[in-house]
Amino acid sequence: MVRQILFGKKYFTEKFGVFPEIAFNVDAFGHSRGLVQIIKKCGQSGNIICRPYPSETDLPHSRFIWVGPDGSEIKVMRAVEGYNTLLGKSLEIIKRRAAMQPEQHIAVLWGVGNHGGGPSDKDLRDIENYVDNVRNTALSADKTNEERYELIHSSPEHFFKTLTPEGREERSLRIAMPGCYTSLGKLKREHVKLENELYLAEEICSAASLNGLTEYPLRQFDTINEDLMNAEFHDVLPGSSVKAGEENGLKLLLHGRLDAERLKTKAFFALCGNLPPAKKGEFPIAVFNSRPYDYSENVECEFMLADQNWDEENISFVSVYDEKGKAIPFQIVKEESNINLDWRKKIIFSAPLKAFSVNRFGVFVDYKKCPKSHIKQDFEFKNDYKYVRIGQNSGLIESYKIDGVEYIKDGVLPVMFEDNADPWAMSAFQQKRLGTDEKPFALSENKNGIFKGLKSVQVIENGEIYLGIEAFFELYSTKVRVLYKVYKNNPHIDVDVNVFLGDKDKFVKLKIPVCGYENETCEVIGQTMFGAETLFIDARENVSQRYIAVKNTNGKHLEVINNCVYGSHFENNALYVSLVRGVTYCTHPILNRELCPKDRFTKKADQGENDFSFRITVAKENELERNAKEFNFKPFAVNVFPIQTGAIMRDLGGICISNPNITLEAVKKKEDGNGFVLRLLNGSRSPASATLTVMDKKIDLSFSRYEVKTVLYNENALTEIPLLVI
Repeated sequence: MVRQILFGKKYFTEKFGVFPEIAFNVDAFGHSRGLVQIIKKCGQSGNIICRPYPSETDLPHSRFIWVGPDGSEIKVMRAVEGYNTLLGKSLEIIKRRAAMQPEQHIAVLWGVGNHGGGPSDKDLRDIENYVDNVRNTALSADKTNEERYELIHSSPEHFFKTLTPEGREERSLRIAMPGCYTSLGKLKREHVKLENELYLAEEICSAASLNGLTEYPLRQFDTINEDLMNAEFHDVLPGSSVKAGEENGLKLLLHGRLDAERLKTKAFFALCGNLPPAKKGEFPIAVFNSRPYDYSENVECEFMLADQNWDEENISFVSVYDEKGKAIPFQIVKEESNINLDWRKKIIFSAPLKAFSVNRFGVFVDYKKCPKSHIKQDFEFKNDYKYVRIGQNSGLIESYKIDGVEYIKDGVLPVMFEDNADPWAMSAFQQKRLGTDEKPFALSENKNGIFKGLKSVQVIENGEIYLGIEAFFELYSTKVRVLYKVYKNNPHIDVDVNVFLGDKDKFVKLKIPVCGYENETCEVIGQTMFGAETLFIDARENVSQRYIAVKNTNGKHLEVINNCVYGSHFENNALYVSLVRGVTYCTHPILNRELCPKDRFTKKADQGENDFSFRITVAKENELERNAKEFNFKPFAVNVFPIQTGAIMRDLGGICISNPNITLEAVKKKEDGNGFVLRLLNGSRSPASATLTVMDKKIDLSFSRYEVKTVLYNENALTEIPLLVI
């Protein structure tokens, strides 16, 4: 959203010499209260909206002060009856909307809008004649005429000077079109991938540029940002377009990802040029940690052995070391290739990572006569703080405990709801609940279809780093694979879900029953724009970003992190994460007519394979944002053979934050090329402080709850700036 405003500011400044003081966002399907801080710190003071409509919310006022999670405030006007009018009938609609507003100063939006074009000649003439009529009547001696308005074609800025708010709202403005939190999920997943790829590319390019290794590709990033923002159009990203709109959005997102990956890779290799070259028999692994603090993480990387090994007896034996030569825990897991040779390898290893820099690890391979190992069929893991049991006959998490406290039992389970073809979910009953008649998936016997011949529940990985168990489920024509990765060196369980949707008008969710909560008093929160907010617990569809967290009676949170979904609901002590809706492209209720033609096939969205990734963990409230960042921005690891071109630089300069719970949201070159912009967030309801270090410069920062700050770095200093867009 910051970038949308930044590019809008550039456009208006270039074309008109002004920057709008009032934000204008009339066709979004609800609004996050995190927008308040963003709008305010981008230099605007108000916002005009239309949704949610009065029929969709209990919002009592059309003019109010909107308060963000951090306490920021702006004025908001919700336009009466929306923003568009029927072609050739604008005047009668304007008069009706004016009559509905008792205030002294009122505003009416009009125009055909995106339903067919701009204002018509007839509408303009009708309005001009009406304005002249009213003016002449006001000047006449006739005191009985009630139409004594002064009507002007005006601007939001002019109107907001007269705006007197009637109330205060300290919540997001929802629900509107709740189906759009899930519909056309492929677009949403690609959008997240581009967001993450873009921000990581900016970070790696910044690291290389700060150390004088490459030029920062400022203008190339403009093109990628434009791809991202064009795909965020209000009928594309929400999934309410025709199939051609989906395809165009995917082209934009994939194009942006390709360009971002190229920039990231070029800068990454520039950083790797300062690493020591490989020793004899060594396969170096270079890992970029984009987090501005030291931490340990499980890192995955693939590499190719020097030659194909066809030997049946002598098998490759791997060992992994950090840059000081210390052996570190690792595990060989299944590589992406399915060529049955001792050749391509994939490892996951426990890596101590330095802040915002490239870290070097060494893999050595020897060949030994040893029998092929068999995977131990464990369905239970426990150590001194963690206990997990996966049901061998159910495929469910039968227990998940941290420090003796149970957080999940009898889950995680895919379930299916009856739904309809409407991607928006416009019907009144869908405001209360999206999907009816819950049915659980059954454990599949895998007698046919894509999982044919596999065990219903099976252990597929078991080593020093994690226990991997997959389970298969089916219902009607839809099949689901669930893979649990139970880590042995941290509290996390990663859950990968592959849904092979084969049904229309159905809604598939992932049900996570939780323990230690009372539904009536349960607190469920979700990440929103630069903050968090309380979610519904009465089965209404929620929308949130990268995490949902349920507070336990012990004060800690069961956190469910994702990199792919937005919708969910909560009821009866269970969190339901929305996965995929089998809707029809671009159809919604019109009077009492049928939603879809019944005399022909209509194209259905999201059929076939849909892939999802989640992390389940336990955290304190001030750790939620950090955990979500670590899951979405995993270390970037590549098997690289550095070529030494000069003196080896052991310690490149970088970025460091003393408090790891203050997250680095973005780092990039300033728009005019003069310095670097850093965006930092306190994603907690409690105040916090931190020292930011960039190269050899330091600045102490104090954050209020959910506060985002912008810091500018140049060769002379680190400076905090009040604006987000510079």
